[in-house]
Amino acid sequence: MANYKRELNLRRLAWRKRNRSHYEIIASMIEAAKDNGTSRYSLSKHVGCSYVELKKYLESLNEMGFIETDIKGGRVLYRASEKGFAFLRQFYALLEIMLSTRTCGNIALPKHVKVCES
Repeated sequence: MANYKRELNLRRLAWRKRNRSHYEIIASMIEAAKDNGTSRYSLSKHVGCSYVELKKYLESLNEMGFIETDIKGGRVLYRASEKGFAFLRQFYALLEIMLSTRTCGNIALPKHVKVCES
């Protein structure tokens, strides 16, 4: 069989909002906060969770050093730290291994992560 590549988008992780693992939610939050800064509202929309859940995750991620907070113009903005990016790299590596076994074909990766299947 010929090899082919497919690109998957992490934003589609919301397909199973009710049964997501904590790691999927964390990865989605870090992915959303990887740019210059993201508000709580934007994170909530991207991740697809309630404000209460978001607040708990943000506190934990901030304590672990995965997300950093900035205050600009009176607004609290969140951005991914180097430790958060390291988590994402490991998370994507594990997803790639899982996808190569063909048991988890509906898990999504961001566009910059390429997966080869046979």
